[in-house]
Amino acid sequence: MIRWMEGLQPWDIFSARVWAAWRSYDDGLFWVQEDAKAAISLVDGFGMLSAKEDADWEELLAFLQMQPWARLQCAADIARRLPFAPEWTSTLMRFAAPKRSLPDPCTLTPASCMDVGEVYDLLARCGFEEIRQRMPWMADMALRWRRGTARSWRMGGVSTASATAIAEGFCFLGAVGTVPEARGKGFAGQLVTFIALQQQAMGREVWLSCGEGLAGFYESIGFARAGEMVTMQKEGGV
Repeated sequence: MIRWMEGLQPWDIFSARVWAAWRSYDDGLFWVQEDAKAAISLVDGFGMLSAKEDADWEELLAFLQMQPWARLQCAADIARRLPFAPEWTSTLMRFAAPKRSLPDPCTLTPASCMDVGEVYDLLARCGFEEIRQRMPWMADMALRWRRGTARSWRMGGVSTASATAIAEGFCFLGAVGTVPEARGKGFAGQLVTFIALQQQAMGREVWLSCGEGLAGFYESIGFARAGEMVTMQKEGGV
């Protein structure tokens, strides 16, 4: 039986992202399958799915087909069980041990000392085309900062990174960037290493996803490949 989610103990990075969305958004939809065999979030047409091997797959598929999502993310092994069309696949990386030196603490600025607009402006300088709408992005990030499910850091005015989903036992990193004129100098590697070690010290596994072209970079700073993430499309999803 699938019911409204009232709480969740995350068991992997996808269920952690479902939990973080549940804590962040009052207008999202969140469900769990009986005995927490699966967890699903749906926010503004974007879905996240985590399911255990012993999930009721027949029920889960029927339920997903009824929901109005446009895109759904899950692990590749789960995506292979579903009939929805893959839109793109990225490499999942999990932090293991540092391979880069840490930055001087005085060069780091945490979210508590920043305006969310500073983060947006730095990401825009880094070339993140997907965040063209400034006000909606800032409102969303500010909400997640307030609710403790996201945090951002920057190194001077050249590099920035965000933990876009923080949950018990897990941290998912995203929006890592360095301005073009400062690339190749190790800033992003040092910043991500600092964040990963800090989150590990708080008892969290640190994950991210990236294109295959960036996997080697993350391996060079201490991450290891840990599978793939698939984003699927649903015909007629809204």
